[in-house]
Amino acid sequence: MTFETPRGTRDFGPEAMAKRNWVLNKIREVYERFGYRPLETPAFESMEVLGAKSSGGESVVKEVFQFKDRGDRLMGLRFDLTVPMARFVANNPQIPKPFKRYQIGRVWRYEEPQAGRFREFWQADVDVIGSSEPESNADPLAAVISALKELGFKDFVVKVNSRELMEELANWCGIERKRAVELFRIVDKIEKQGEKAVIEELKEKGFQEAEKFLGLLQQEGSPEEILEKVKDKVKRNEAISNLKEFFEVAKDFGIYNYLTLDLSLARGLDYYTDIVYEIKVKGMEKYGSVAGGGRYDNLIGLYGKESLPAVGISIGVERVIEILEEKKMFPELNSIKVLVIPIGEGARRYAFKLAQKLRASKINTDVDLMRRGPSKLLNYASSLKIPYCVIIGEKEIKEGKVTLRDMKSGEQKLVSEGELLKILS
Repeated sequence: MTFETPRGTRDFGPEAMAKRNWVLNKIREVYERFGYRPLETPAFESMEVLGAKSSGGESVVKEVFQFKDRGDRLMGLRFDLTVPMARFVANNPQIPKPFKRYQIGRVWRYEEPQAGRFREFWQADVDVIGSSEPESNADPLAAVISALKELGFKDFVVKVNSRELMEELANWCGIERKRAVELFRIVDKIEKQGEKAVIEELKEKGFQEAEKFLGLLQQEGSPEEILEKVKDKVKRNEAISNLKEFFEVAKDFGIYNYLTLDLSLARGLDYYTDIVYEIKVKGMEKYGSVAGGGRYDNLIGLYGKESLPAVGISIGVERVIEILEEKKMFPELNSIKVLVIPIGEGARRYAFKLAQKLRASKINTDVDLMRRGPSKLLNYASSLKIPYCVIIGEKEIKEGKVTLRDMKSGEQKLVSEGELLKILS
C-alpha cells in the first residue's frame, strides 16, 4: 500500500528545500533591509476571525479548511497572512506606529490545484500599519521589487489601480456603490475567464451596464495620460489625486519604471479599499501574478475598537520558485562543504575530532556514519555534489596532516589542519 500526500500538497526533499530556503532567505534579508520586523501567527484561527464580514469575502471563506476542536469550536487554517496579522494588531494597540511587519509562512486554501497553485503554499508578506501617506503605499512595493531583483528577476511589470477610482467609474456608469465589492469580485476573474464570460456573469447578477463599465476600464497610455482621460467621470477628486501622488512618490523610490496603470485590476479579496497592485513576470504570465496586494484601511477595525490605515503586498513563493526552475535561474546550492573520510579503524576517532573542529569554525561538515570504504564515500560525496573531501589514513596521521580532495577537479594534496581551515573558510 502506498500512502500519498493529500491533494494539493507536496513533500520537499533536500534539494528542493535548499532552493526554497535560498528564496526565503533572500526575501527575508531584503525585507529586514527595508526596516520590516518579523511576526508569526497561529496556523489556524477561529472561523469568527477568518469569516468576519468584509475580510476575505464569501468566495475565500468557502475555500477555508475548517474543523471543530474538542470544545466544539469551529476553526480554520489561515487562508492568508493578512487577516491573522490584523487580529494581532487589534489585540496589541500599544505597538508603535507605523508597525512595519513581515511574515513568511504557509497558508491553505481548498481550491483546484493547477500550475503554480496548490492547496498548501507559502506567502511572504510586508505591511505598513498606521500610515495613510502615499509613501506608505510605495515602501512595501519597493521592498518586494527589490526582493524580486535580488532573486534575479529583471523583466517584470507592476500593474497598479485604485478600488476607489473603480468605484467612481462604476458609479458614473450607473452601478450603485453598495454593490462595488460584488462587482470587483467578478471583474477580478477577467484574466482567468475572459471578458465575454465576465460580462455574462455581471449581467446575470444585474449589472446591466457591464459592457459600458469594462469598456471604460480599457484605457491605454502612461498613468498620467489615463488619469487625464477619466478625470471628468470622477466626483471624488481624491480617487485621482491619491494615484497621482503615488506615482510621483514611486519616482523617489526608484520604482516608477516598473509601474503601469491598469484600470481593470481589481484584486479579489473584499478587504481592499483603495490602491491595489499586482506583479507579473514577462513571458511567464501562465503562472499568474507572483505578488499582489494593496490598501485595506477597514480590516483591522473588524477585530478591535480602532480602525487603522494599512497597506501591504505578498509574494507568492510557489510561483516564484516555479519560474526560477523553468528559467534555470537557481545557483548551485549545497549546504555541505566537506565530507571527512576515515580509512581504517585507527582513523575514525581522529576523523570525528576533526569534523567537530571544522564545525566549530562554521564549516558545514559531514562525516562517515556507516563505516564504508573510501571509494563508496567518494561516490556518495559526488552524488550529493559535496565540493571537498578530507581523507584521513595512517599515513596522514603519522605526518600530522590530511589529504584534501577537490571533487570538481579531482586534485588532492596533503595539508595541515591550519591550512585546511584557511582553504575551507
